[in-house]
Amino acid sequence: MENKKIMSVQDISCYGQCSLTVALPILSAFGYETAILPSAVLSTHTAGFKDFTVRDLTDDLDAIVAHWNRENISFDCIYTGYIGDRRQFKTILSAKENLLKKGGVFAVDPAMADNGKLYPALNGDIVDGMREIVKASDYVLPNITEACFLTGAEYKEEYDEDYILSLLDGLKNLGAKTPVITGVMRGGRIGAMGMGNGKIVGAFGEKQPINYHGTGDIFSSVAVAGIMNGEPLEKVLQRAVDFVIDCIKCTVDDSSHSYGVKFEQVLKSKNIDRYTTALRVKTAL
Repeated sequence: MENKKIMSVQDISCYGQCSLTVALPILSAFGYETAILPSAVLSTHTAGFKDFTVRDLTDDLDAIVAHWNRENISFDCIYTGYIGDRRQFKTILSAKENLLKKGGVFAVDPAMADNGKLYPALNGDIVDGMREIVKASDYVLPNITEACFLTGAEYKEEYDEDYILSLLDGLKNLGAKTPVITGVMRGGRIGAMGMGNGKIVGAFGEKQPINYHGTGDIFSSVAVAGIMNGEPLEKVLQRAVDFVIDCIKCTVDDSSHSYGVKFEQVLKSKNIDRYTTALRVKTAL
């Protein structure tokens, strides 16, 4: 049986658990052959570190995509994350046109902002580029801040469910077939809400006492694994929420580990079985 293949387009942060350094091991652990198209190489991620280095790889990406095209390499899913240069969006759309199999999934995590602000070194050009690929997406998985930048809505720290529903509508109107918003608070619990097949679904878990960088990347990677298994959106979101919460619980007692979560401990523990068994069983049928 042929393995499903995923191509992930995002940066490599050499230190700090985010982007490709979480997407690659997580998708691999869930049983997917995963190729990478690195948008940039950073010495660390951009949260909590000073004077980090950045090596932009824009000039290399077209050649990589062209080589894969010549080799007749194709993918069941293209999953994008942090993009640091506006020119890369054209390459991503080209890859979708030429490398994504018919009926394949194009999933966009518009990793560019949080807490009402864009990440350092990003600007409105990146927002405009993200909108272009969101228009072509099957799934888009922003946090609330990113959804506001994409839709032009006002960012609010205090909100009700109608506010989240309006953001989902805005993403749908932008062109996303299945929009999801992460980091949604509801009655002291945290999770995600999405709109699939005209139905609103939500998934929530216990809010943990500390927030960590990279949890959005982990959520999206686990969600993509479930999406590729053809699971209902509510199940996809609940697994991703539960996985992130378990990762935080593995980290919260270690005060020296502030730059990400110990997702590796969840992957190696027996808990991984409850995340992956359903995927393995269904794939084997």
